[in-house]
Amino acid sequence: YVMFALFMTGVIYPVVVHWAWSNSGWASSTNEDAFLGGVIDFAGSAVVHLTGGVAGLCGAIVVGPRAGRFDEQTKRAIPIPGHSS
Repeated sequence: YVMFALFMTGVIYPVVVHWAWSNSGWASSTNEDAFLGGVIDFAGSAVVHLTGGVAGLCGAIVVGPRAGRFDEQTKRAIPIPGHSS
């Protein structure tokens, strides 16, 4: 977890921030050549949530579904009873 957090905050997030907030960023609204006119980021929330959401999606894809959650032959979900039942 620590390695992932260091990589996200030290490498990935600064790159995405540059794209959106820098005057020369390809997604910046202050760049005349920006892709589709650029983005207007209200208080930084778009950059933060986009970066976190994409990281979460990538993590879910890497981890995959829970073992034993799906039937091997039919690929259908197996019901998992609650803990108190």
